[in-house]
Amino acid sequence: MDEGGVRRVVNDQSLIRMLAVLGVRADTPEQARMSLRESRLGRWREMVDPVMVVRAGRLPSTFTVRLPLAADQLSQIKLVWSLRKEQGGISTGHCSGGRLKILDKATVAGVSHCEVALPFPGKVPLGYHSLTVEASGPSIAKRTAMRVVVAPDQCYLHPALMDSRRAWGLTIQLYGLRSSKNWGIGDFRDLQEVMQWAGADLGADLLGVNPLHALPPGQVSPYSPSSRLFHHPLYLDIEGIPEFQQAPSLQAMVKSRNFQAKLDSLRRNPLVQYAAVEQLKWSALNALFRVFQRRHVARRTDRAAAFHRFVRAEGEALERFALFRTLEERMSRRKGKGKDKGKGSSGSGQRGWTAWPKAYRHPDSPAVQRVAARSLSRVQFYQYVEWQCRMQLAEVQAAARRAGMAIGLYQDMAVGIDPHGADAWAFQDQLVSNASIGTPPELFSPGGQRWNLAPFHPERIRTDGYRLFADCYRRTMQASGLIRIDHAMGLFRLFWIPDGLDPAQGTYVRYPSEDFLGILALESLRQRVMVIGEDLGTVTPAIRARLMAGGLLSYRLLLFEQTAKGRFAKPSRFPIQAAAAVATHDLPTLRGFWIGRDIEWKTRLKLYAKSQWRERDVATRERDKQALLDALARERLLPAGCPRTADAVPVMSDELCRAVYAYVARTPSRLVLLSLEDLLGDIETPNVPGDHAYPSWRIKTGPSESSWEDWETLDRVRQLAAIMRARRKPGGRRT
Repeated sequence: MDEGGVRRVVNDQSLIRMLAVLGVRADTPEQARMSLRESRLGRWREMVDPVMVVRAGRLPSTFTVRLPLAADQLSQIKLVWSLRKEQGGISTGHCSGGRLKILDKATVAGVSHCEVALPFPGKVPLGYHSLTVEASGPSIAKRTAMRVVVAPDQCYLHPALMDSRRAWGLTIQLYGLRSSKNWGIGDFRDLQEVMQWAGADLGADLLGVNPLHALPPGQVSPYSPSSRLFHHPLYLDIEGIPEFQQAPSLQAMVKSRNFQAKLDSLRRNPLVQYAAVEQLKWSALNALFRVFQRRHVARRTDRAAAFHRFVRAEGEALERFALFRTLEERMSRRKGKGKDKGKGSSGSGQRGWTAWPKAYRHPDSPAVQRVAARSLSRVQFYQYVEWQCRMQLAEVQAAARRAGMAIGLYQDMAVGIDPHGADAWAFQDQLVSNASIGTPPELFSPGGQRWNLAPFHPERIRTDGYRLFADCYRRTMQASGLIRIDHAMGLFRLFWIPDGLDPAQGTYVRYPSEDFLGILALESLRQRVMVIGEDLGTVTPAIRARLMAGGLLSYRLLLFEQTAKGRFAKPSRFPIQAAAAVATHDLPTLRGFWIGRDIEWKTRLKLYAKSQWRERDVATRERDKQALLDALARERLLPAGCPRTADAVPVMSDELCRAVYAYVARTPSRLVLLSLEDLLGDIETPNVPGDHAYPSWRIKTGPSESSWEDWETLDRVRQLAAIMRARRKPGGRRT
């Protein structure tokens, strides 16, 4: 069923294409049936499942083993199993075949198989364990292992938000922060200082940022990452890297009149000039790495030892990421672009690694290994850059603690991976390269959406024991107090669109949601990080309820919380287990909403395929504006002197904006989020979804010619922050 209640049926050709994407041959209906049957029978060839995710509060009594034996052969075998616990220690057990309980039987390729139950080890603690099973007898000698994940029932909840206590926070787009110190893009120094301002001066309990994932060359959307495991180096504070103080020539260059003029121009520009910023920062990072090699690596200092410990701890994932960046840079030069190493790897081509010579398209290929052996210094450079990102992010969370924030840094996490980026190359056996995540046709996007993001293959990621899935969340949670999962429905299902098909021809693919939720809860508890699940759009009530039962906070937007009659939901109707906000980065700001700025942009960008669609949006907006005034009046929050009819209010005043946020702050939801754009009175939204000329992810926040250091003097900032402090209970503050 779609948003309009219409049942959509996927046609046979689309299903055949989807099965092919999943690795199932299905050129004809008969071939499809045979392929699916073979896939189901394939499990009998595995003695145990690759992974088993269980809950600590309700451990199973048995686990399943499959044996290539007939039932009358079981009495001749012996089964021995041992559980090696993550924290140390081994539990063992054994059983003779004659005492086994048979669960099922099958014949595969003429061979009889039995499925039997073995006792599950008792008192297994939370964590990732390894269960080994060995079968021996006259006709069998087989040994295999299964990963066992013991998880809690729910994600972590901060003590400051237990019971009826509530908190509030500010959300920002880091790239768009204006500052008198940065190099034309918001950086981790800005983030530290704004964290201190938001916590100590405004009284916020958290500060949320856009995804900080590493991006492909030329990409500016933080939701289209090259890697979800590592970070975007353009956010680095170059002058805060210790080697900067040991590089007098670089310091002199930065202080020069010419360089400062470049920085001043980049800071004043209303849009982030990514290419120019990248050129300056990559040149500086290369110089700093040379200093690090000369002063620390060559001399084997304590700082060099700390770096080597970091590299060892990050293991193969970081090595592959750094190797990918090295290859990306080489291929860029091969194409005659980006010849100066100081420019990093921008301009490496639109298709990324899929356009490389075939010998380099897999990380384990001999050609790639030869590059790795010859490029140790360059690989180490990219490892060094990630090390700096990780250390500066740790300082951000430390700044939050110093500012008295209860939660601190809140990071957003993208739902998918750029199919031509680092993770898609490094883990291509677990990702699907010939289909994209997107959305079916809906009211917001009548033609549907293709996001050009590669999804996880649900079976292959399970075969690997969900290691990559867990690693993505674990790394995002580091140096955070809260994460938000973009499009959290992806824990249950994702809308896949095979290459060459329109979004309307895609279909949903299911994921092992209970396993995903268990691993997410385990990582959340271990890292002591709360989780918001962005449950907007075509999310079923059952999925939303399961997310909340798993301890995730729901994500509730005032602009979407309406009754069937078009009234805005009363504050008391918002759930407690939620993060409430007015809008999000894909929607208009509050002031932009009021003047229809988003409709104006969609008209200008020719995003309305039919004039009726624009007319529908205009009429709906007028109704929504009136409904918002009515809701404020019912709660006695309408400012004195404000007209009662929307057409008599041409623009949203500061007083009316404060009233709207007072409405949201009145909800019982554990968190309320205030966007920096609304705090500063911006009209333009950070993003208009789609492929068009809108400067998405480039717009700087706040009044032109200002910087965040000036914002604390603005009346609208002080007054709106005071509303949030007054209407949220003080229990969220850390004492």
